[in-house]
Amino acid sequence: MLSVEGLTIAADGVELVHDVSFAIAPGERVGLIGESGSGKSLTALSLMGLLPEGVTASGTARLRDRDLVGVPESRMKDLRGSELAMVFQEPMTALNPLMRVSTQVAEVMTLHGVPRDKARARAAELLGPVRLPRPEQVARAYPHQLSGGQRQRVMLAIALANGPGLLICDEPTTALDVTVQKQMLDLIAEVAPALLFITHDLAVVASVCERVLVMYGGRVVESGPIREVFTRPRHRYTEGLLAASRLTPRGTRLPTIAGSVPAAGTFPGGCEFRNRCPHADTTCEQPPALTGEGHAHACWHPADRG
Repeated sequence: MLSVEGLTIAADGVELVHDVSFAIAPGERVGLIGESGSGKSLTALSLMGLLPEGVTASGTARLRDRDLVGVPESRMKDLRGSELAMVFQEPMTALNPLMRVSTQVAEVMTLHGVPRDKARARAAELLGPVRLPRPEQVARAYPHQLSGGQRQRVMLAIALANGPGLLICDEPTTALDVTVQKQMLDLIAEVAPALLFITHDLAVVASVCERVLVMYGGRVVESGPIREVFTRPRHRYTEGLLAASRLTPRGTRLPTIAGSVPAAGTFPGGCEFRNRCPHADTTCEQPPALTGEGHAHACWHPADRG
């Protein structure tokens, strides 16, 4: 379904994402995790052709037989919303507050050739499969009249309106309470085609995805089946993320990763994680390659080797 090879994103001569490669099979659900500043959202925006002005992408990304990197905006408009779609983190910034829900759902269909009358008639119908109660009433509402969970469901209906082959979700449940979050995750897992799910919440990605990519410093540092990566992490960064997410006995200190993610362009040479890693030595001054069949990692001192 999706094949990404050597994706590199830069701004003002500074690489923000470096040599990212991965693939998503039809119907597969893949998670993309890492701290803020790891390059997750930029990777997704590059696939959608929505990078900010002055930020450029190179490498290759193909959705079925369609190129996604370096193509004219006129071609991306044909793909965006039809072949691939994206659900953003905050629906109040993605939905137009001056337009009724039905108009916004219909718009994505009319932009791809569906007659206006037919699109309007189908708009309310699309709100039912995303479990919005009283779809006809919701269709007539404005975004501010809906709850956060309802707005996120509207965003999902818009994304699925034209039956895309790939759905990208960027932190789609961050602003939702736990109960609504669970409902949204179940819904996404049920209705999404092939899925790229971006989050910093390890429990969320474990409940939705089959495979996971761990990013740090704009690179994929570990990838593999989610159960294997989460039970036997190899990269020391993945190990730190998992340790920090586990419950600890009362009175004990919560494990943390030392320091913080450096600003773009200030990462150390060699392994990007070495200035925060307790196992780093002079070997880590050389950049490790992502190696391994199935469960790959880029670490000179992988956790499963002591």
